Amino acid sequence: MTAAGFETAESAEVARRGWAELLRPEDLYLGERWLKVAERTAGCPMRYLLHDEDGVPTAGLATALADATAPWVLGRPDTLLGFSAEAGRPGAAEILAALPGPPADSLLPTLVCGGRHMGRSRVVTRAGTGRAAIEALVARAEELAAEQGAASVAFPFVEEGDAPLRAVLEARGYLRHESGRYSTLAVGPGGFEEYLTGFSGTRRRSVQAERRRIRAAGVELRIEPLSAGLVPRLGELEAQLMAKYGITWTAAQTEEVLGEMLAAFGEDVLVVLAEADGAIRGFATLLEFRGHWYARQSGFDYAYQSEKKLALYFETVYYFPVEAAARRGIGAIQFGLGSEDTKLSRGCTAETQYGYLLPLGV
Repeated sequence: MTAAGFETAESAEVARRGWAELLRPEDLYLGERWLKVAERTAGCPMRYLLHDEDGVPTAGLATALADATAPWVLGRPDTLLGFSAEAGRPGAAEILAALPGPPADSLLPTLVCGGRHMGRSRVVTRAGTGRAAIEALVARAEELAAEQGAASVAFPFVEEGDAPLRAVLEARGYLRHESGRYSTLAVGPGGFEEYLTGFSGTRRRSVQAERRRIRAAGVELRIEPLSAGLVPRLGELEAQLMAKYGITWTAAQTEEVLGEMLAAFGEDVLVVLAEADGAIRGFATLLEFRGHWYARQSGFDYAYQSEKKLALYFETVYYFPVEAAARRGIGAIQFGLGSEDTKLSRGCTAETQYGYLLPLGV
């Protein structure tokens, strides 16, 4: 017989209690360093539940108690439901219609479970941990929600392949809707040449022509640890990208985000740089975690790109990183939610994410 127990913790304690041993390479955003960033920027309380057997942690769950002031609207069930319904994702409109009032009134405050990030909301588990530990943690989360006066419990982005957690949530009466698609690019040891074999002959020739034009224009690509001296220029370039898509964003905001990342991850923040004529013309940032890269910010000098008619985006975000990843033994690049068609066109696969929602007292 084993003795099971629960413990609540802050992120620094989580690391000491064996949380890191429960993580996969896909769990960067549930690692201690990112959790510290999330806590500083969440605008709401975060707590961590640990389930153990004979004092050995077997499963863990990150939670955040969010109300209408939480700025991360894509991770809150009231706003995520609306976005999902507008996108025509199955189940979302039906849940909205069944609520007794406006989503914010019916669902907030909410206990968001599985991490405060976009994609892959999950219970982290030690290999071999069974459904019972997952169910016990979900039940404890529901108790915690009630103790904190929450109107709902939400797992915003559960992976389609997470059969144990999905079975627990469905058995406990959670409502379900599709909430997005998460894209990943597997990197084989054959590098870029192997990557090209996944495309049709027409696409391969197009990609090769794009790369030849970039080389002919004198654009040089490199990858290196992010340094503070690069940050102002990267801020300018990301602001250009945001403006292109009608998003209000400033260089100063990028500088703040990159400063947070540098403080938390140090040399594990990498930057791909496209340089020509003595200036950085494009960039993409990557976080490294257990043999995977996670694509983050990017930005481009659109005046230069337009003048030269170069596909800098694809070179900087996909082609060159694939080459570099293979050389460094990186097994996958995580591209996350959104822009699925573009990501699929460049070799990614996508997995459906499901939002699970339990209204309390309705």
